[in-house]
Amino acid sequence: MNTDEQQVQKKSTKGKLTLAMTAGALVGGAFVLVRNPSARTRLKETSGSTKNTVSQYISDVKADPTGAKNQLVDRIQKTASITREAINKIQDILDNEGREITNKVREVKEESKEIVSTAKEAGDELKEVGDKVGEAKDELTESKEEKKQALADGENLSVVKDDEHEIKKTIKTN
Repeated sequence: MNTDEQQVQKKSTKGKLTLAMTAGALVGGAFVLVRNPSARTRLKETSGSTKNTVSQYISDVKADPTGAKNQLVDRIQKTASITREAINKIQDILDNEGREITNKVREVKEESKEIVSTAKEAGDELKEVGDKVGEAKDELTESKEEKKQALADGENLSVVKDDEHEIKKTIKTN
């Protein structure tokens, strides 16, 4: 198959699909009208109103074709103007919201950096505290070792305690 035949076949398929959809819509609409009397009444009223509106428009056009054309052109221009205004407003809103979102993202990013920095500082301070605890442990360990050594050397220790303090006094005996 060449491209011309393919295009003809595609158009034929599209035409058949459109025809089938239109026929289905008409059958569905007819079914609703047969089954629902209020739908028939509404359809009659709406189509009568539409017929009157179209008839009035046609007679206005026949009476003053130039005036009808000018009115239609004016209405189209007004509609286009209103549409442009709406699009501009939408664009402004998107631009402003986009800026606000960008600013919020920037703020969150900066706050995140501050949080990370604070966490690092806290980690460093905790490490220092850990080092001090290690020093205190070493000091306690050394004190116990000194006490053991002093006892082994025959020294007497005099210990005075109250609720908060402990005073150690070494008395050497010769």
